[in-house]
Amino acid sequence: MRAFLPLLLTAALFGADTPKAAEKPVAKAVEKAAIRKPLAEQPLRMAKDIEAFEKQDKTNPPPQHALLLSGASSLRMWKSVAEEMKPYPTINRGFGGSYTTEVLGYMDRITLPYHPRVIVFHCGGNDINAGDPPSAPIQRIREYLARLRKDNPDTAVVFMATTRAPSRKAKWVDLDQFNRDLAALAKQEKNTWFVDINPALNQASGEGKEGHYLKDNLHPSELGYKEITKVVRPAVDEAWKATEAAFKGK
Repeated sequence: MRAFLPLLLTAALFGADTPKAAEKPVAKAVEKAAIRKPLAEQPLRMAKDIEAFEKQDKTNPPPQHALLLSGASSLRMWKSVAEEMKPYPTINRGFGGSYTTEVLGYMDRITLPYHPRVIVFHCGGNDINAGDPPSAPIQRIREYLARLRKDNPDTAVVFMATTRAPSRKAKWVDLDQFNRDLAALAKQEKNTWFVDINPALNQASGEGKEGHYLKDNLHPSELGYKEITKVVRPAVDEAWKATEAAFKGK
């Protein structure tokens, strides 16, 4: 036992002098990055798009009491819509990958000045894809309607369902809930229609029909828009007819 005593003392001394490994600080930056602000607390984007519309309106003033497309990029990319909606005068103000916060935030500049007779509205899917719950864009759409009807009580609105695009399969459950809530909203309000465009683009399984989406599996292809027209046009016709008396002579 004595023979081992010096060795034990030496080991103890060396052990006492050996510094402990420094503890790593908690990665606060990572924790903060994981906290997402709701869209309502984020700044508006797309200022350049809106300025371009305003410049276009000054150069070539659009007609009053027309058919207005209001919403996100699936409307912006609908290049044939003016032709497909004839004889109705059509104004397309779909922009970017916009959120309902932005459609609402810019409506004083690219919705209300036109005093539209009928609006085709398509927005909300981007909100959900960005992380907002379905209830958030629905509430903003209610506010959009309230502001619209304040000075345009007779304007009709055709709500297009958000698409269950193949690229957003992870969000299908929330997108379905949004569409159900939007359909319910349309039933509650006067002069509003809801059109589910998903059967025009998707199979019964939910997967996209061949050739109906672009390569991004998000936006409709030319064929997709033709199929959308078949289900949206009847609602636009109904809305236009329903507002005939209110807009007669305007």
